[in-house]
Amino acid sequence: MAGRIRQEDVDAVLARTDIVQVISQYLQLKKSGRDSLTGLCPFHAEKTPSLSVSPAKQAFYCFGCGVGGGVVTFLTKIENLSFAEAVEKLAAAAGIALRYEGQSSAGRRADSRRQILHKALSDAASLYHGMLVDGREGADARRYLADRGISVESVDRFQIGYAPGYPDFLLKRLARSHAPELLLEAGLVSRDSSGGLRDRFRGRVMFPIEDLAGNAVGFGGRLLGGEQAPTNVAKYVNSPDGPVYHKGTLLYNINRAKADIIRSTRAFLVEGYTDVIALDQAGVRTAVATCGTALGEDHIRQLARFTERIVLAFDSDEAGARAAERAFEFHERYPVQLSVLILPAGQDPADFATARGGEAFLELADAGVPLVHYMIERTLRGRDLSDAEGRSRAIRAGLEIVNRLTDTVERDDYVRMLADKVLVGHMGDPENSVRLELERMRSGSPQGAGNGTTRAPRVRSSPDEEVEWEALKLLVQSPELCGPWRDRLDASRFEKPTHRKAFEALQEIELAGGSAPGGLATRVHDLKGEQVARAIAALTVEPARSESEPSLAYAEQIFLRLEEFALKRQADLVRRDLERVNPLKSPQEHERLFERLVQLEGERRRLRVAAEGVQQS
Repeated sequence: MAGRIRQEDVDAVLARTDIVQVISQYLQLKKSGRDSLTGLCPFHAEKTPSLSVSPAKQAFYCFGCGVGGGVVTFLTKIENLSFAEAVEKLAAAAGIALRYEGQSSAGRRADSRRQILHKALSDAASLYHGMLVDGREGADARRYLADRGISVESVDRFQIGYAPGYPDFLLKRLARSHAPELLLEAGLVSRDSSGGLRDRFRGRVMFPIEDLAGNAVGFGGRLLGGEQAPTNVAKYVNSPDGPVYHKGTLLYNINRAKADIIRSTRAFLVEGYTDVIALDQAGVRTAVATCGTALGEDHIRQLARFTERIVLAFDSDEAGARAAERAFEFHERYPVQLSVLILPAGQDPADFATARGGEAFLELADAGVPLVHYMIERTLRGRDLSDAEGRSRAIRAGLEIVNRLTDTVERDDYVRMLADKVLVGHMGDPENSVRLELERMRSGSPQGAGNGTTRAPRVRSSPDEEVEWEALKLLVQSPELCGPWRDRLDASRFEKPTHRKAFEALQEIELAGGSAPGGLATRVHDLKGEQVARAIAALTVEPARSESEPSLAYAEQIFLRLEEFALKRQADLVRRDLERVNPLKSPQEHERLFERLVQLEGERRRLRVAAEGVQQS
């Protein structure tokens, strides 16, 4: 396990990183105030921008879903990275070498091993690409790609390559800088029947595969046909699963497409690498493909981080049906709308996009069939609806799908669809008949609990919570106005637990010497966790409630009110104790508590008058 990145190195990365530049790679930001930019939040579905970014404080916060923090938090969310991975990515962009504390020798070796594997795979991609572009042996591969309509520009953009047919093309060239055992671990070579090493990919057009962060992790190799092609060999071969290649979680082109997917709010999930490339050439830069494996839950989970709309665009109706059935098993676990694009018979996305263009493809996608609709239509296709028994079987088959939906509104919509398709023109109330059959099927079966993931925004309803929040906001945004009050503040002034933890985090950071420019939210995340870091992010970007720029007078009013509410809580505790004391049995205790209550209430009223006086001045 990797050690902790030294704090001074994290601070150096944050000082060299601009959150606006980073977030702008994923969504469009527009100026909305002196120190505020806004954009559509990529972490939940919305039509009105609610994500706010503060360039001065180097923080972001979404007032719709409550996600917020610094630039590291944004990267961890948008690219599904760990804290360390996000810092490492920013450090690489900033040209900063990171140091680690408490990292075991085994951890250092594992980290180093992964980096070396990425380097070996990247070097292999360069060699394959060079062979395709300039090598004599790559002539047939160049003709094959040209015949498929893949341009020279796409060959460069996707770093497409060619692995020649002889067994030691990579071994001879990479063994100079990488040990053979490492090439074996990277999946670049394999052992033959005698135990010797030989190139894994031979006579194949090579498609490099990168992970979400753009690291080289593996290859997909397409056998090049012709008279010299071996028989009984798989057309496509992918890298084997290993330390950096996990085919069940990888999506080809996700590293390039993610920003466009966020901006367009839609992703296309296709079956092959050439489908992705052809669509990209046609101007549809939001396509990704599974990497030599069937569509799985991890693929949908990953795409759901970037969009709420996913279009399944597979080669044929049968392939689409298989993908739809797999997607239906888990689609309700994620906040996505899945639809199926129906291509003309015999065409795949690459054929269609090459022949008709990107605009025609997008128009076809707009007419895509929602996933559940598609599955029901497929279930009903070919059924005999000429008699009551056939119609009954069709209704039950369709309801087997509808019954698995957890959304009641969606179930009602598909009950109507079934009634319209199967019982149209029949006497009585077809819709009610189908609904009664659904209720019969559901009776006695456990009802699926909704699993929506949208978080409600932060709510502060009471006046004392509002004052606590405003005081924290001043401590974060305008510390120069808080000088006269800082020494008098302690955690007891904040009753709400999140507010108290936020104040404690600010104290800890101040005692530790403060934070680097733009590093407050990141330091808080490190000290107190995500919930408190979100609060700090919101405090950073949310405007003060003052009518104009906060002033010393405004700060004085807020802190006087904060003291007043703290005294009120003390008075309420004394009042409760007083109510439990019998004045006849314990007159001295009753007298002491009564005097204390009078003292607290008097002080509280004095603070209220003082605060109101500041407000009126």
